[in-house]
Amino acid sequence: MPVRRRLVLTVAASLILSPFLASCSGFFVKPTISSVFITPSAVTLGVGQSTPLTASATYSDGTQNQLSGDSVGWTSSDTTTATVTSPGGSVTGVALGTATITASAQGVTGTATVTVTVANITSLVITTTQGSTQNQTTATISGAPNTLQFFAYANGSANNDVTQAVTWTSSNTSVATISTGLSSGSGLATSVAAGTTNITATTTNSATGQMVSSQTIVLTVQ
Repeated sequence: MPVRRRLVLTVAASLILSPFLASCSGFFVKPTISSVFITPSAVTLGVGQSTPLTASATYSDGTQNQLSGDSVGWTSSDTTTATVTSPGGSVTGVALGTATITASAQGVTGTATVTVTVANITSLVITTTQGSTQNQTTATISGAPNTLQFFAYANGSANNDVTQAVTWTSSNTSVATISTGLSSGSGLATSVAAGTTNITATTTNSATGQMVSSQTIVLTVQ
């Protein structure tokens, strides 16, 4: 009999406490993200160089935690200057300039500034073959209108692609024009009429401030 009474009391106590414990669980609120910050907050890269960025969150309860994987999205304000992997957060310099990298989680964003630079530009190579560091002297477009993409590389290195950073000019725009300084892309020549024109790319040596001009390509529109 004493054993049976203790068993009954134990069961009764469990039945009384269960609703109370269930109701208490409603008091625990999952903290939300208050802010997102990127480390490092500013990066300087060379063209073609990459570096990882880290996103962390500060929560409503004051705690902080690093974000990873699909929990955070990454974007670049200018993919012609710098790209960033999402997921991942690895940023790569594309061309000279400055881009803002943004990390977002639960509708909250944080930013970092990425400056892409090629220091001490001493020479330029222009070509119509992507990745080539051999200067061209001539190029041809058949018919008009038609297009041909030009590329520019600094200091003889295919890793220093400055196609989007140099200033492109055509000496005879009635024969062919060339895009320059456009967010949609630079170095794209468009034929207008038969004839010849000189295509030139120029930039400035960041160390001396002097203008660096590439060897000019003579473009013929047939």
